[in-house]
Amino acid sequence: MLRRITLAAAILLAAGASPVLAQSCDTRFTVVNQSQVTINEFYFSPSSSGGWGNDRFGNGVLPGGRELAMDAGAPGAHDFKAVAANGSALELRNVDICRISRVIINPVGVFLAE
Repeated sequence: MLRRITLAAAILLAAGASPVLAQSCDTRFTVVNQSQVTINEFYFSPSSSGGWGNDRFGNGVLPGGRELAMDAGAPGAHDFKAVAANGSALELRNVDICRISRVIINPVGVFLAE
């Protein structure tokens, strides 16, 4: 009986702690285009989703030298994809959104998260 009570208490504590942990994660980030090439499309999704979803820029673009604030909306590992005006694409995978504040496209065509 004591074992059941202890197990139930542990489950309740774990369930109660999950929302607190999720709330402590800031899922906002800034996309920074340090390149000279316009980024026409930008995608991100949880790494577990297996797909990119919709272009997060919609009808907009991100010119070189500009940045844009975004929100992933959910904690955990995310994948990112940027498609430039010249058709080249960069991907960055399995990035813990809780540990970064910027996703950067730099002048040599490298995708970084910091």
